[in-house]
Parts: sequence; C-alpha cells; structure tokens
Amino acid sequence: MFEHTQFSRDLKMQKLNYLQGVNVDYQLLTQYIKELKQVDLLQYQTDEQKIAFWVNVYNGLTNYWIITLGLRKNMREAFRFFTKNKAIIGGYSFSLHLIENGLLRGNRTHRMSFFRPFKPQDKRLSFSIQKVDYRIHFALNCGSASCPAIAYYSATKLNEQLSLAAESFCTQEFVVDTSKKKILCSRIFWLYRQDFDHIYINDPLYKDYCIRYTKYDHSIT
Repeated sequence: MFEHTQFSRDLKMQKLNYLQGVNVDYQLLTQYIKELKQVDLLQYQTDEQKIAFWVNVYNGLTNYWIITLGLRKNMREAFRFFTKNKAIIGGYSFSLHLIENGLLRGNRTHRMSFFRPFKPQDKRLSFSIQKVDYRIHFALNCGSASCPAIAYYSATKLNEQLSLAAESFCTQEFVVDTSKKKILCSRIFWLYRQDFDHIYINDPLYKDYCIRYTKYDHSIT
C-alpha cells in the first residue's frame, strides 16, 4: 500500500514547487490517486482511525487538484472546486465536500448549505464518524491562505495532534479582548458554529461579547 505519510510530506513540497514555477513530480500524484482506489475503507473502524485517514486524504486531494487544475492565485479560479472534483476511494466516489461534511462532520449541514451531503440510504454513510470532533476544522487545509497548516495525522496520536492544531490555529484566529468584550476570529467559527458545542463562540463566558469575523482569504498559500 502506498505510504500516506510520505505522500503528505512530499505533496506539500510539490505544491510549493509548483507555485514557484518548478517542475512537479506528477508520478507521485498519480500513484496516490491510484492507490486510493484500492483502499479497504472497512479497516478504519474507530473514529480516531477514520478522522486520521480522511483528514490526510482531504489535505492530499486538495493540493493534488490545486496542482493539476493549474490554480495560481485563488481557489475560486476553479468552478465548484469542493463539489465538482471527485476521486474514487475504496470503490466509492468522493468530493472534498463529501469528505468534510459527509464523513468528518457526521453528515451535517453548515451555514452555506442546507442539505445533508448523504441521503439516509447512501452506503458511504457507513464510513462516517460517529461523534464530531470540532478540532478537525483546525486540521483541514483547503489550500487557501486562511486555512490551517498542513500536517500528517496518525490515529494513535490523534488527540495530541488535534489539540496542537487547535492551539496553533486559535492563537492567531480566535483573539479575545476581555476588557472590551470583543472577539475577532476566523469565519470558520461562523460557518461551522454548530460543531463548537459550548466552546469558543458558543462558550457561555462570551454570551455578551461582540463577535467580528475576519475576511476569509481564498488566495493560494
């Protein structure tokens, strides 16, 4: 089986090289997509295993499509980037939207989408996590400047890794001014507010605070 760890590390460098005008090793990218087709998704039984696998796949596919579609400046250069592009994984078709909202968020809607990604009879629902971990939002990299940094996630170290990702992201993207009762934070907290149960903007401590969301930067990092 193709090593996802090596791919995640190599692909980040491939993306940087591409944006700097350096030739990209498309053989690496093609090999990864080929291997994903043959992955046995039933081997991932726990939420920890599923989260680690799908976060790595999401980050890898995002960067793969950025490169292969020739995006240079902005994620919006590609029409319906998160829904139109699809990859066959374990014999099933998945878009980035389906991976994030259908699998990693337990088939939830969000502020910009009123429909659940999967219908009740969809077989792909069996690969979805059981309990949503809000920290996935600090691990998923959509290729934009406002996204969290890319990292490789392991099921055995997932809790520690997600906590570090949350700390790293929120230090910059969730700033609280207690003296003025104001919060300046990423629009991720607005878009996926339902996932942050009694924490961050849903924390009772901030019920009287004025919340301002920063403009989301869709430019390619």
